[in-house]
Amino acid sequence: MKNILVPIDFSTTSHNAGKYAASMAEIFNAKVTFFNVVPDTLIIDEEADEERIAMHQEKISGNKNLMAKEIKRLTKNKKVLLESYVYEGSPCNVILNMAKENNPDIIIMGMKGKGQSNSVFGSTVTSVVRKSSIPVLIIPEMADYLPIDTITLATDFDTDTYAACYALLMKIAKKYNSFIQVLNVQKKEKQMNDSEFIGKMDTQYSLAGLKHSFNIVEDTSVIEGINKFIEEKPCDMLAMMAHKHSFTERLFGKVYTKEMSYATVVPLLVLQNK
Repeated sequence: MKNILVPIDFSTTSHNAGKYAASMAEIFNAKVTFFNVVPDTLIIDEEADEERIAMHQEKISGNKNLMAKEIKRLTKNKKVLLESYVYEGSPCNVILNMAKENNPDIIIMGMKGKGQSNSVFGSTVTSVVRKSSIPVLIIPEMADYLPIDTITLATDFDTDTYAACYALLMKIAKKYNSFIQVLNVQKKEKQMNDSEFIGKMDTQYSLAGLKHSFNIVEDTSVIEGINKFIEEKPCDMLAMMAHKHSFTERLFGKVYTKEMSYATVVPLLVLQNK
């Protein structure tokens, strides 16, 4: 991992994600690009007066000062190569454009738990996950950075998942010497079909050389099944594959995106297969 992208909005939630990113960057000797986005509401307001324009410019200037202070806090006692910027525009669009321009290995964002949040990421994280071709690591509000000793990989054994999709997961597992708990949640009394069996074999092939185990649990709800498993077998990171026509597509659809992102108490790595 050489390049990490971290959007921040100066909330405690994004600060926590920034700390996690800085710690991970130090382990990988990677560069971190921190950036803040000021929503440019003036673009759609042709009648904005001089006072509002001045206030907007003052907001940009103020955020640049906040950024300087935030970078100092995030990198205290850490040796991290970094860049920082303040942009104007739509948060989701700017994040996706930054991903295209910088070609990062991962985007790291903070997510507040259930309830009201002043963080723009409460409404942006799930949009980025659905639209990004780059893996996204979602850091829950209260999650502290810890060595990634154990990773739970939740999968539906989709046969369309290519080995290359696991590249980042394998890099993380190798760097931390992690143990991977492969988890498949089945509906009660449902037998694994031939396609899922082939997908399981493909997954085993993809994870060859890494310490791992296979776990199949029964539950009427995929989300509840994952959360129950993590409660029984704690991990430092949950990984899932986002691709069409699979349970992760449903998880990150209109209904389940917020539920899973808000519910997780461990960092959630969303791998992309799009």
